[in-house]
Amino acid sequence: MGIFEVFYQPGKLFASLEQRRAAWVAPLILGLLFTLGTTVAAVRLVGMETLARQRLQNMRLSPEQMQTALDRANSPAQLYITYAGVIVGGTVALLVIAGLLTLFALVGSKQPKFSTNFSMVTLAYFPYTLVVCLMSVLVLVVAPDRSVLDINNLLATNIGAFMNKHTMSSGLYTLLSSFDILSFAEIGLLSYGFAKVNRSSVSFGLFAVLSLWVVWVLIRMGLSFLF
Repeated sequence: MGIFEVFYQPGKLFASLEQRRAAWVAPLILGLLFTLGTTVAAVRLVGMETLARQRLQNMRLSPEQMQTALDRANSPAQLYITYAGVIVGGTVALLVIAGLLTLFALVGSKQPKFSTNFSMVTLAYFPYTLVVCLMSVLVLVVAPDRSVLDINNLLATNIGAFMNKHTMSSGLYTLLSSFDILSFAEIGLLSYGFAKVNRSSVSFGLFAVLSLWVVWVLIRMGLSFLF
């Protein structure tokens, strides 16, 4: 099976997943490698301390706590933890999405299989991961001053990228950053894959995927208010 079929004949690819075993292996591994490579590039080109400072700047830390966190960020152990977190976090996220979509599919006439939905999710996310990683590395390479890059919102494909996050509430900025062209393209592909795999309508697939997206956005907004 060529995973690149997801770019030019996704319907045929998704429809064939029920008869394929372990179709998730190649897209999962390649997706994680691309994400890990992008993380390594960010660490090498921007620096671990700068990355940590951006992530911690909105948290209520004293100067001493901030310095301690920055010193810890430069340790080899923290570097390995960061790389391991990319792999583990990326895998868990795909498993959770596949599990929740499988639950949505239970209301349909066809008994869904988690393995088939997991294969669909990994394949549907592969184009998104590939495009985002390549664009991110390109931005990191060509940027004249990498210290001013917002590593949490590196690509100008969402509304938040054109806003000044320092002059608005963190919740509003998180909401605006969620309205992303690439994310909406991924939502469309996931919805189409859900419909093909579970033999439902695309509209129901869109409802299922959008429901998960709305919950995720609300969780991110809540966390932004807390931290």
